Amino acid sequence: METRRDFLKLSGLAAASAAVSSCGFGSGSSGASGSWSSRDLSLIEATAGTNAARGWAVWQDGRRLSGWNTDTRAPALSITKSIAALAATRAAAEGWLSPSERVAETIPEWRGDPRKSTITIRMLLQQVSGLEAGVIQLYRNHPADKGRAAIALGCVDTPGSTFRYGPGHWETLAEVMRRKLAARKQSLATFMQRAVMGPVGLSPWNWRSDKLQTPYFSTGTELDVKELGRLGRVIGKLLSGNDSDGFSASHYQDVVRPSAANPMFGGGLWHNANVRRPGAASIRVEGSIDSPLGSAFWSRACLSTRQPGSMVALIGSGGKRVYIWPGSGKCIARIGASTSWSDAGFLGNLQG
Repeated sequence: METRRDFLKLSGLAAASAAVSSCGFGSGSSGASGSWSSRDLSLIEATAGTNAARGWAVWQDGRRLSGWNTDTRAPALSITKSIAALAATRAAAEGWLSPSERVAETIPEWRGDPRKSTITIRMLLQQVSGLEAGVIQLYRNHPADKGRAAIALGCVDTPGSTFRYGPGHWETLAEVMRRKLAARKQSLATFMQRAVMGPVGLSPWNWRSDKLQTPYFSTGTELDVKELGRLGRVIGKLLSGNDSDGFSASHYQDVVRPSAANPMFGGGLWHNANVRRPGAASIRVEGSIDSPLGSAFWSRACLSTRQPGSMVALIGSGGKRVYIWPGSGKCIARIGASTSWSDAGFLGNLQG
């Protein structure tokens, strides 16, 4: 069966890029302490531009300290998932979506299925719903109605038991939100602009959609460096416990909570929290998600054993990264077009 990586190669998306800038965070108590040292800045400048890089930037408390090609605009690819999580956060705060609710409450087609009827919104956000990945059905087949294609996917794992990376979870979430909003006389695209893109300061144009104009939640945004920086700033503040740009920190932290099946992932964020566990080992995320791996693997996996457990990353194919240290004001962004980029190799040289 064709994998996500195969699709990216065929479509040319692996060569697309995304970037970040303007990352000023709140003053929460967690995260790396202090400012970037001159040694760290020198190391970043020497390594961020390698491996088919197209641009990078380093920020501290909203001030860019160093960077190269920071005006790049490109597809954000899987970083789009973090925007979808903000959409779920706003919906939860408005009272019409809950991570704990069952998807079948909104998707009646699932109510007679013994597995699908137990899937919750949180399972979709954690990518443990049991749904098959759906790469062919949702990407290669170019469905006119991706929501219908998503809810038709098979449930191949017991819901909640297995981390399976793929667009199926996210496009099902988009379909749930689309139907709920339709009942409120709103479109998903209008909601995204009102509740997420506008408040954060992100442009809505060039968002990939199906023929019904429903935006993709798994991939599809196209943002410039400054816009992705605003996204990083908001996430940093929320993870520090500070409400930001109309988003509730408590709701957001609930939305991005990881699962027992994979304590490293939740709501589009890759958490470094496992570094606190005995036997923690750095992994290459892009090389670990095409086939399901068990909880024994994910319970020890981390981005870097040299960085604090509070650090998170937004990860897009081709070596696109936004590294965030909540509470410290530190942020590094890099865009590239090569899967050989190593998080552990890059972060392991930094003080953190």
